[in-house]
Amino acid sequence: MGASPGKSQADAPAPAAAPAEGRYEPGPDRTRDEFRAVLAVSRALAGKLDLDRVLAVTVTTLADIVGAEGSSILLIDPQTGGMSFHVAAGPGADAARAVPLPPGAGVCGHVARTGESLIVNDAQNDARLYRAVDASSGVTTRNLLCVPLICGRRVRGVLEFINKRRGADFDARDLRLAEAVAAQIALALENARLHADIVVKERMAAVGQTVSGLAHCVKNILNGIRSGSAVVDRHLKAEDMTEVRRGWQTVRRNNDMLSNLVLDMLSLARDTKFHPFPTDVNDLADQICQLMSERAAQRGIRITCTPGHGVDEVMTDPTQLYRCLLNLVSNAVDACGEDGRVRVRVCRADGKERFTLSVTDDGEGIAPEHRQRLFAEFFTTKGSRGTGLGLPVTAKLVAGMGGRLTFHSVVGRGTRFVVALPAQAAPATEKETS
Repeated sequence: MGASPGKSQADAPAPAAAPAEGRYEPGPDRTRDEFRAVLAVSRALAGKLDLDRVLAVTVTTLADIVGAEGSSILLIDPQTGGMSFHVAAGPGADAARAVPLPPGAGVCGHVARTGESLIVNDAQNDARLYRAVDASSGVTTRNLLCVPLICGRRVRGVLEFINKRRGADFDARDLRLAEAVAAQIALALENARLHADIVVKERMAAVGQTVSGLAHCVKNILNGIRSGSAVVDRHLKAEDMTEVRRGWQTVRRNNDMLSNLVLDMLSLARDTKFHPFPTDVNDLADQICQLMSERAAQRGIRITCTPGHGVDEVMTDPTQLYRCLLNLVSNAVDACGEDGRVRVRVCRADGKERFTLSVTDDGEGIAPEHRQRLFAEFFTTKGSRGTGLGLPVTAKLVAGMGGRLTFHSVVGRGTRFVVALPAQAAPATEKETS
């Protein structure tokens, strides 16, 4: 280690609970304060606070302990090998941050290259001093202390202190304290890098899963459109309008699925604004039941709607509620076998500030192994007939309206979904999903 401690002077700080509490003030017991500072810095760096803010407070705290006018952390750019100021405190710190250091430049570059700590108590006569920082900051570097930030065998950057106060020199005691804290800083930086890498990988994996699920849904829909178009083309030539209409129904049904898929993806990908209006929930539920009754009747499925009282003018978003209920009724029809039954019920107990909408089917129920994944994007038990987005979108919209979506299912007997919503949602149009 190339250190020239020179003369020493104790500028001891008073104790502090943690670096984030502020600056240390000079005190009589330096050894005690150094120990408490190292402990506090270690706890702060290991916590869940914003790392850059903690590092900024840390270097300021350490500068007070060693009696330095300025302090900084410089990190190595893995692409260029040069360094830049990550955090800096003291006179001229803002200007210094704008000055990059070429690879190996200055005392800091020397320390980063060799991995050895260094004290230079006569900086102006040291050929290694990088004078561009002084010129930019307007601060003349008299002396400095620099230690490497090493994690494993890799040097991530350096911790630097400049200009010991009262004209004193940096000493071996300052160096030991800086090296003790530098190890903690290096570990915190490495942990932050690893966490960032994990986040990126998780995001890429999520994007890949989304694209894969979306592609599968689109492929199924396009196959349906292609099949219906083929029927239309073939029977147009024969002028068989019955079969043409059958083919066109297939095309239209798959067009609707594609439109709903786009709407569902947009709902999942962005915030949704809600616009509460006085709404007759009984009328809304009846509209959906009538809309679905024709499709249900083709399979002998009967849909019934039981209205509730006190829900003729509840404050809710009718558009989003319509979409949620339509998803649930559609799923219930799909879950029923031939000659099945779907029951929709609106309910509001006397004096209650919430109302409920329940959708019950007498289908096969939800298998226990599927229940944990029921609200996961692209999970479906319908095969090519489903996109796996209806329930996730419904759950998100219900939560955005201040409500809750629950379900109860018994294998072999059926499933009930219940939407519970406030009867007087806030009328602010800026309300959005998080």
